[in-house]
Amino acid sequence: MNKKLAASLAAALILMLFGGMAVWHKDVVKRGVRHVLVRAGFKGLSDSGQSAKLPILRKPSAKPTPNAVYYRDGVIVLMYHEVKPVQSDAKTLLVSKFKEQLNLMKANGFHWITMSQYTNFILHHGKIPDNAVLLTFDDGYESFYQYAYPVLRQYHAPATNFLIVNTISNVKHIGIPKLTWGQIRLMHRSGIDFFNHTFDSHSYSYTDKAHRHLKPLLAGPIYSAKDARKETEPEYEDRIYNDLSRAKEMLHRELDNTYDVLAFPYGAFSEDTIKVCRELGIEVTFTVKRGMNHAGQLNGYRVNGGGGDNEPDVIVEYMKEGAPEKNLTLNKPYDLIEIK
Repeated sequence: MNKKLAASLAAALILMLFGGMAVWHKDVVKRGVRHVLVRAGFKGLSDSGQSAKLPILRKPSAKPTPNAVYYRDGVIVLMYHEVKPVQSDAKTLLVSKFKEQLNLMKANGFHWITMSQYTNFILHHGKIPDNAVLLTFDDGYESFYQYAYPVLRQYHAPATNFLIVNTISNVKHIGIPKLTWGQIRLMHRSGIDFFNHTFDSHSYSYTDKAHRHLKPLLAGPIYSAKDARKETEPEYEDRIYNDLSRAKEMLHRELDNTYDVLAFPYGAFSEDTIKVCRELGIEVTFTVKRGMNHAGQLNGYRVNGGGGDNEPDVIVEYMKEGAPEKNLTLNKPYDLIEIK
């Protein structure tokens, strides 16, 4: 068996051992770093890193509660990926279900806030409404402009999209088609915010020469094919600093962003990642662990609102119950699997 085939089988085996099966896997070498791009389906675990089954205590009610107060001084952040009219993969949320979610939120007294309101609340204890909700989307898919954005405009709902910056207006980049800067500027003028999901570190890489172990690129040192060895800690810090700063600079240049927010790909980070973020002035970050966000909580929780298995009434009932954190699927905020 050749080394390339062995590495691919090893990556698939790692994913299968954690409860699912890899359905798409590709190795790409960029500047001596081997990026392992994975799209996977998991039993009971979505690509968001959360079980599709939310731990609700009560059966969802169809009775509207427009004046109810379910929580104060907290924000539930919802996380989406693709919103489309047809189910193209496990991460896709149907447009019809997205509209139903928004209708139920509106009927039950939830209030959508902007990222500016959220960061002001987190950093400065700024005022927010009762039942506050922040809508976020990951990866900057072209389908956001085609399908999610028109719905957001219809409902006058603010939202944030976290961009993999090097994929924007880059038709040569591998993966699902992404947005263009023209589309982003148009939406930005209409109140949609866009922030950092790395410049081009939304993938895994090997940590050893034999390609036995994988790790998200922001989560720690990886094996350098160029140098034929594993990165040192300073090299790892320099790599993620250069990536995040490049994304930050481009977002400031293209959109005149005046502050910075980062959503960690796969929710994966390390103490070094947090340190680099603070050096770059990125104070507010997001994982994919679910729960309620309170003032002073710089590394935020997000509840998976997307995916083919998610039901609008269950999600809104979970929100009514204050996004309880029990029965979490993950022990650490990694999206797919924890890899040491």
